[in-house]
Parts: sequence; C-alpha cells; structure tokens
Amino acid sequence: MVEIPTMSKSNTNLRQRKPIERHHDELANGDDKLRKLKFKSHAPLPASHLLSLLFFILIVFAAVIVIEKQLPVGLKIADEQKHSGRFIAERAHNYLKKITALGPRVAGSHANEVLAVNLLTKDIGDIMKGAAPNNILEFDLQTVSGEFPLEFLDGMTNVYRGLQNIIVKIGSHIKSPHSLLINCHFDSYIESPGASDDGAGCAVMLEILRVLSKSDKILRHNIIFLFNGGEENFLPASHGFITQHKWAREVRAFINLEACGAGGREVLFQAGPSHPWLLETYSEEVPYPFASSMAQEIFQSGIVPGDTDFRIFRDFGNVSGLDFAWSANGYVYHTKFDSIENIPLGSLQRTGDNILALARGMAQGHKLADVDSHRLGHLVFFDFLGAFVVRWPMAVSDLVNITTVILSFYTIYVNAKDAAKIVPPQKYVLKLTQCVAGVWITWLATAITVFAIAMLVTALGRTMSWYARPLWAFFLYVIPTVLVSMAITLVHAKYYHKDIDVWPWQIFQLYYDAYQLIWTIVLMIGIVMRIRSSFIAMMWSVFPLIGSLLRAKIFSSWKDGRWLLLHIGTMGLPFVQSFYLIVAALYLFIPIMGRSGAGNNSELLIALMVGFEFVLLFSFAIPIILLVKETYRILNLLLGLFLLSIAVLIFTPLGFPYSGDPNSLAPQRFMLAHTRRTFHDYSTSTPNETTGYWVIDFDINSPHTVDKYVPDMRKAMPVDQDCVDHLYCGMPYIVPVMNLIWKTHWLPGPMPQIQYPQVKIQPQVETKSTRGWNITIDGPAHMAILFSPVQGVDLLRWSLSSPPLETTYLWNGRKTYFIYFGRGDKFETFDVNLEFMVPKDHEGHIIDLAVTSHYLFGNSKSSVSFKNFVKQFPPWTAVCYWSSTYESWLL
Repeated sequence: MVEIPTMSKSNTNLRQRKPIERHHDELANGDDKLRKLKFKSHAPLPASHLLSLLFFILIVFAAVIVIEKQLPVGLKIADEQKHSGRFIAERAHNYLKKITALGPRVAGSHANEVLAVNLLTKDIGDIMKGAAPNNILEFDLQTVSGEFPLEFLDGMTNVYRGLQNIIVKIGSHIKSPHSLLINCHFDSYIESPGASDDGAGCAVMLEILRVLSKSDKILRHNIIFLFNGGEENFLPASHGFITQHKWAREVRAFINLEACGAGGREVLFQAGPSHPWLLETYSEEVPYPFASSMAQEIFQSGIVPGDTDFRIFRDFGNVSGLDFAWSANGYVYHTKFDSIENIPLGSLQRTGDNILALARGMAQGHKLADVDSHRLGHLVFFDFLGAFVVRWPMAVSDLVNITTVILSFYTIYVNAKDAAKIVPPQKYVLKLTQCVAGVWITWLATAITVFAIAMLVTALGRTMSWYARPLWAFFLYVIPTVLVSMAITLVHAKYYHKDIDVWPWQIFQLYYDAYQLIWTIVLMIGIVMRIRSSFIAMMWSVFPLIGSLLRAKIFSSWKDGRWLLLHIGTMGLPFVQSFYLIVAALYLFIPIMGRSGAGNNSELLIALMVGFEFVLLFSFAIPIILLVKETYRILNLLLGLFLLSIAVLIFTPLGFPYSGDPNSLAPQRFMLAHTRRTFHDYSTSTPNETTGYWVIDFDINSPHTVDKYVPDMRKAMPVDQDCVDHLYCGMPYIVPVMNLIWKTHWLPGPMPQIQYPQVKIQPQVETKSTRGWNITIDGPAHMAILFSPVQGVDLLRWSLSSPPLETTYLWNGRKTYFIYFGRGDKFETFDVNLEFMVPKDHEGHIIDLAVTSHYLFGNSKSSVSFKNFVKQFPPWTAVCYWSSTYESWLL
C-alpha cells in the first residue's frame, strides 16, 4: 500500500520531497483508488479560496465597467465665468439641438444643402463677430465635383457633383503657412437625425472654434475647421476639399471626428500613417485618453463594416492624422434613434476638452512646421483605464518584447532547475510539452463547447439574446468557458501527471509555465510580424515571469492564502487591462451584429469571440483548480448557473433580443426599398418587370420576427436565383456590399409612385475588336451604374478621370464594376462612355449593364401605401426606407 503523505509544513517544501524514482515504484504497486485519494489529499487550498477569487473577479468586472462609463461633468453656460477658456458642453449641446432639429440631412436634400448650410454659416458668422482682435478668421463656402476610386467594402468608383463644404480658418498675424485640419460632416444617414453621426462632431468643432477665437493666446499655426457636406455619400466632400481647395496644400496634419455609436467616450482608433509625434502630442495633452493600437489594427483589418474621411486625407492628401469616434451605444447608429436625447452633456464635455487640448497642443507646437523630419516611426500605444497613455516607438517595443522573451525562457529554465529533485530536467521538458498540448486541448474544447451552445440556441430560436442584454453572453459563453477549461485541465493533469510526487504545487507550476510559454511564442510571432497589439502578449508574458521569480526566490514558503494573494497581485494588472480592452471590443461588436447581415451567424460569431477572449483572460486562474479541494463544488456551481440560464432563456421573455425602451434601446434594423425592377432581354424588346419591397436582412433573425405585426412579411421570399440570373441579384444596392449583405428577401407589392429616371444608351463607333456605349441618366440625386463584361471581354477605357476599379465581388466568375453617382441640390445628369475589348470570334451579348436610382428624401421617398406598410413595424424596430429602381440590359 502506498503511504499517503499528510499536508504538513514539513512536506510542503518541494526540496524536501522524496525522489521521483521511489514514488514511481510505489505508484506501480498501487491502484487507481489510491491515486485518486492521493490526488484529493494533496490539494492545499479549500474550495472557498477559488470561489472567493471568482467572486472577486466579478467585482473587478463591475468596477472596470463602471470606470469605463465615467464621464466628466458637462459645463453649463452659467459656469463660463468660473471656467474662462474652457469648452462649454451646454453651448455645444445648443448647437447640436439646432442641427438635429432639421431632421435627416441626406446629401442632395434641401435640409442638407440649404438649411444646414445656412444654419452653420450663421453660427460661424456669429463666432467670427465675437473673435478677439489677435485672431484672424477666414470663411469659405466651397462647391466641389470630382471622382475617385474607393476600396471600401466591395470597392467602387465614386462620382460626385455639386456637394458643399463650409470651411473656416483661424490664424494670427504670424501668417503661418502650416495648418492643422479638424473635420466633421454635417450630412446624415437616411432617416437619421444624425445627432452622433456627425452632428455632435460639428457642434464640438463650433464650440472649439468659439473658444479659440476668443482666446488672447496667439496661435503659432493655423487651424482649419472643415464642415463637410457629404460623408455619408461615401466620403466625396472631404475628397473635394483635400484635392481642390486653396487651403488644402497647407494642411500638415488632421483630426477627424466621427461616430459609430452615441455618447460614451471617443476612442482614438486610427493614427498615422507614421508620424509618431501625433500620438506623443495626444498622450501629453488630452485629459481623458482612450486609445489603443489594437483598435487601429482591428479597424484597418476590415472587420468593422465602415470607413471615415481619415482614408481620404491619408490616401488622396498624403496627410497623417488622428481618427476619433464614439463607439458606445452603437444600437442607434444610422437609425431614427440617433437623436440628441442619446447624447449626454458629459460626452460632449469629454470630447470637447480632449480635442480642444489636442488642437492647441498641435497648433502651438513646433513639429507642425516640420512634419517631414518627424515622419518616420510607429508607436505602440494603449491607455490604462483611461488614466494615462502608455506609448513607445517600435524600436523600444522590440527591445521590451525581445527582453521579455529572453527572461520568460530563463524563468521557465529556473523553474525546471528548481523542480529537478522531483522531475528531472529532461522529463520536465516532456511534462511542459504535455501541458502546452493540454492548454491547446482546453482551447479546442472551449471552442467546440461554445460552438455547440450557439447551435443549440439557434435551434431553439433564441438567437442574439445578448443583443439587448449583453449579460447573456456571460451566462451563455463565459461560464461554460471557465467550466470546460477547469474540467479539461483537471482531467488532463490526473491522466498525464499522476506520477509526480507532491504534485499539486509542481503540476500547477507546469501548467503556469505552459501558459507563459504559449504567450511567449505568441509574442515572438508578433515581433516577427510587426503586430503593434503584441503588447497584450507582452503583458501576459512579463507578469507571469515576475510571479515565478517572486515565488521561487522570495516567497517559496507561501503555500496558503498568502500564495493566492501573491498570485492575484502579480497577475492582476494584465487581467484588468485585458478585460478593459475586452469590454471596449464587446461594446463595439455586439451592436455591429445587428447590422452585419443575415448571411453571418452572429450567434456563432459572438460565441467564438467571447469564448476566445475569456479563455485567454482566465488563463491565470484556470490552473488554480489543481490546488483546490472538493473541485466538484466549483464545477457543479458553474454547471448549475449555466443550466439555470438556459432554462430562463427558453421559458421566459428575457431572452428577446431587441428593445424599444428609450432608456435601453436595441432595435432590430430593417432596410426596405420600394422598387420597380425592369429586365431587358437580349433577344426580345419586351422587358420583364416586377414591383415590390426589397427587404435587406441586417441580422440572422430577419425578416420574420415581425410577421405578427406585419402580416405581409410572411410572403417575403429569399432572393436566391436572381443572384445567379442578374447582376447584383437584380436588386438596387445603394453601395456594393455583396460580400457582406448577400442574404435578402423580396416581397411583391404595388408600383412605386415616383418620377422614373430616363436612361439613354447610345452605341459608339465599333471596330473589329472594340465595342462602346455612351450612357446618360437623368434621375434623382443618388444613382449607380453597374456592369459586368462576359468572359473574354475586358474594359478598355471609360470617360471618367478616375481609373477603373474592379469590385472584389465576382458574379458568376465575372468581373464587376460599380460606379456610384451623388450630387447636391443642383440638377445634373450622369454621363459616362464605356469601351470594351472584344475577341474577334465573340458571339452574343458583351456586357450585363444595370442602372439603379434611389429616392432618399422628398415626396418621391415613399408613397402613402409604403408609409402605411412601414407604420406596421413594432416600436422595437428601426426601419430605414426609400424608393428605388433597378433596370438592366444585355448589350
């Protein structure tokens, strides 16, 4: 019989343990029951310790969320005497109230091109009248036309005519030839009052302009305020400014104000390219930082379905800058709920204080006058709980990361050396390898588990419960992640490491080293691939190595609750910082799931995202299960919580994914286009025509969630065969997003009551190898030409000044082109010549051509019957609707 050692002070020290060889022989003569008994008896910590840790983690979660939501007190106009030279949130709020009172301001509409322009011009005029004499203010109203390729979503060519920009420059008698540009856009999305996107940005700029104009401090360099009138038209107005305006040549850097949410904190999510001085100035000047190079890498990866004027200034102006956006409460973004009621004074105050301080710092600094000498370099940057920004150049980052890798491997070597009396070095390497494999198995098991739960939830018809109540993601995916990780670790340790004496402490160290080794390898990959968000892997490598050294060299005798406190102390900072980043990511991505398209299983995406993030976040806590007695108490508690949550999800209405409550809005999005579709066949003169409602499905539950309220929706048919037969599914896509929004429905309906566009297609002079057409369209302010040459035919040239840009969407294996046309309130036709290279032996048609038109405002936007149809939708929905046409030809 194997003697079971007791847990006394005399046998807790690893160096006093009997040799592994003797223990191995004893185990060979024992049985499984004794091994299990040995496993339990060696656990040094009571289950209450781990329960206390898990409860403490919940407290940390709550504290980080509270900190993340903190906003400064918004200053009132009555407080202005006490706060001279400060940004006054109430005044910005008043500007915003006037802008949003105009309603939706779609580019080309009277509200945008006349009312908004007049309003902003008047407010700017009032500010200029009250300016201090040492400040020189200049005003310009620019009308712009142009065209450019835009590699956004599927890719498109943007043609614009007659859009407007309002521009103010503030400088001094110094007459500096260098300027800082600050940009917002005053147009809004269809149906949206545009309070956050981007009325608030313009209101903030107006108040900053007022504060600077009244200041007695002389500006070293100029600041140009660009209020652009066409961002939602896919960035044309900013292109018109940076490529055509007389002041564009003096812009040395820019600040762009945007939104993909409402209120909350503005995040610096893009910086550069290069020019690390921009981030240095930001970190030194702003009072409330919120920035991360990880956010920049995520946005520029294309995961977030959006873009900003940052791209235009960078790509067409060759200027570097900083891109800011509100990201909280993304539920109201581009909906009728984006109103002033969802913009707290604290958000305006925070953004105003930050941008004012940043603008002053950049305009008063010497680097703006010599940006070329500060061009080179990239910064790794992130803020810690909004208190301060950590930043260092890539060279310093490389030095820190490489040093961390070396020290990490050294501490693993030290741990192996210290354990030599129990596990020989060669065997330690084998055991460590097994533990690394065990961690990978844990991650795989977690992925399988959350995948299975997502499929179960989908089968039960309870998808997206976390959309309106993000806490559901915790119960559905975080708890199972922790449960499975601990259970797999426990089983893996019992099976692979039952031959190690005094095993709880030593096995814990093996799994601890395994996690550290994995993070170190990830860090090495980040160094090689120049990934700036590798600072996360660096934190999860450097703090574990510090913990290992402390335990091995200073606190080796701590094997009780003090050990747990030491472990929490060393791992607390990367845990808190990582959770802070996870919260920001979830605030961004959960609302995005409501507009990511029905073709994407948002339940599965969130399940995998949450599982991945939290299995990494809990990597410091998972191995503690090896040190705990009565592990079944922990596992049973987690399992019980999960099963209870599933029961509540199934049998109560708490799992309903949407909310129309003004205090917690989470509406389901619907986009409807009342459409006439006309298809001209190649062989006959009689076109095929259908009319009805095109339903763009924005999430996995669309469109039948509203069948009870909108009975006609039961007749909606999936658009499948049309996607094979017709270019862009024979539907009036307003922007090329087939790679994202490809799952839609068609509902037969009455004829739209609109003045239909006039399309003229005139053949050009033909040769043996070329064919060409001139296409002229008289129609609304928003139109598009889509075409796809047949196999073997290539676009030779077109009349646009912008070079042809193929979309990334292949239709039946064929190239496609998307030309978007938008104009101001002045009527202009859309005219383009297309010429193609055709093989000599070609027979049949040469291209599929389609023309779409979109009536986004005015009387043609919707008929009485269409409005009545929209009114049937329940209050927990946000419906964006307009009338449109799609007409195609085989040429």
